[in-house]
Amino acid sequence: MLLSILQTTMIPQEISHKRIQVPIVSVVQRRTKGRMMSLASYMNWKPEDGFKYEWNNGILEQRIYTMTAAETNILVHLNDALLKTKHGAEGGRFLGEVRIYTSPSQVRIPDIIYLTQQQRHDAQYQGIQPLPAIVMEIISENDTANRIDAKVREYFAAGVQTVWHIKPRSKIVESYTSPKHITVYSDNDLCSAAPALPDLRITANELFS
Repeated sequence: MLLSILQTTMIPQEISHKRIQVPIVSVVQRRTKGRMMSLASYMNWKPEDGFKYEWNNGILEQRIYTMTAAETNILVHLNDALLKTKHGAEGGRFLGEVRIYTSPSQVRIPDIIYLTQQQRHDAQYQGIQPLPAIVMEIISENDTANRIDAKVREYFAAGVQTVWHIKPRSKIVESYTSPKHITVYSDNDLCSAAPALPDLRITANELFS
């Protein structure tokens, strides 16, 4: 009987060495999402988790991952069309993911903005944050209606002239000339970028091709 008890207690118990997988993104989110940060620190900070972070009154707001290859293709099509215009000939360009001030307490990172040659020069050599005439956001399923509407009002309050919402899934472009005035384009419709870029000519099909 004693031998049986000793044998039982001496048998090594099976120990699981399987590690619990904790998603890296969730760990990073706990450190950064909603984190307080000074404006100076934010402007010199480069996130390493693949997300974009905007700065809203001292608080980091997480955006989606940086632009995909398909979304970058939209940027290429826009610049191809821009080069055929007066603005493009004068050195204006569409750029992706550039930080802009929409107020003294807000820094946003639109997916695409248009800058003149002078604005790009001032940003590069004088450190002046430009205010674009047109802002374009590529809308995904992660964007909520309240957030989208709030950003439209914020852009126009800052002085932006035209806002585009580009929707790749439905292949639709929504062009705002104010928070209350919107025109929807699809298929072979010519997408208007007026009043910011009245001579830009590109169809929805060309944009999403």
